[in-house]
Parts: sequence; structure tokens; C-alpha cells
Amino acid sequence: MDTLLIGSKLQSRIGDFSLSEIQFFAYLSCLLSLYDGHTVTEWNCAFIKSVLGSPYSSDIQSSLELLVSNGSILETDRDFYQITEKGTNTLSFCKTQKQLNWRCSYLETACKSLSVLPYGVIKEALTREPVVFSARNSLISKSLLESSNPATEALHIQFASLKNALEGQYKSLIGPAIVWIESLNSNHLLNYDN
Repeated sequence: MDTLLIGSKLQSRIGDFSLSEIQFFAYLSCLLSLYDGHTVTEWNCAFIKSVLGSPYSSDIQSSLELLVSNGSILETDRDFYQITEKGTNTLSFCKTQKQLNWRCSYLETACKSLSVLPYGVIKEALTREPVVFSARNSLISKSLLESSNPATEALHIQFASLKNALEGQYKSLIGPAIVWIESLNSNHLLNYDN
């Protein structure tokens, strides 16, 4: 469902979308669920730092491949995709499933951030997120968001500080998401590069 929902939201905002954009917004969605008190285990989608330095999930890659093979997503150009009518129908069905339904608000909020900030600003912010930032110098693929990683603890501290500072100011998750993204870009939150 993640791939279909993110793809449909991106398609409505930017047209054809790429796998890297799906990966990026899937990771941001997972982070938003962490901010809201969920765990990585609940999200049930593991991410690594790819050799290119960005978040990557083999689950998302496999999902895209399956959706292309069953006609829910169409490859329009080399490495660009569109949701088909079948994909739209499948997404509508998935949204009715309780075990998947809770994820929708995080997936939608991550994509909605594009209506407030340019893609480049959001992408740059995520390179400064503590976990991705700490993995940047690793020459190998590295698991992200492991509880034993001090950078994951720094991320949780950022989120706790942000929740405390914004308590009661926003009714939806988009406000805290934008504040956090802008803070990462302006380096106002916890300095974790020591």
C-alpha cells in the first residue's frame, strides 16, 4: 500500500515519479510515525543507507516490482512510473484494511509536505536527519533506525524536544513535520555532529 499511496500522491503533485522518490517519502513517513509514538517494528519496513547515501528499503523495491508486474503501476520512461486505474482500485481497497489503514496519515503527511516546501528542501533536510547523517561516511550499506544506534536516540531526543516545544499548537502532523524539516535545514535542533 505504501508504494501505491505515495505514488498516487506524488503523481497528483509532480506527475511521473521515480523509485528514489518513493523510497524517500516512505522513509519520511516512517519517521513521522516515530514522531507520533510508533516504533520501527510497528512500521514493519526496514531501511538501509544505500551506496548513494539515501534511505532505501528492499520492501519498497519489491513492492514496486510487483505492482509493475501486475499492472497496478506502469513504467512510463526509464525509471519513471504512473499509477494505473487498477492501482487506484487496489489502493482504495487497501485503505479499507484496518491493519494498513493506520499508516495512511503518515504517508499522506509526508507527501503533503510537498505542498508547503520544495522537494529539494525536504530532501536536503533528510540528509541532515541524525540517523542518515551519522551513516553518511559509511562506505557500505548500513541499517537505519536501529534502536542500538546512538543516532536513533538523537532522533528520538529531537522529536521529544519538538513535541514539547509545539505542544498543542497544531491539530495535524503537517505542522510539526514542516517545523522539523525547516529546523534540520537551519540546524536549530540538537547538534549531533560532535
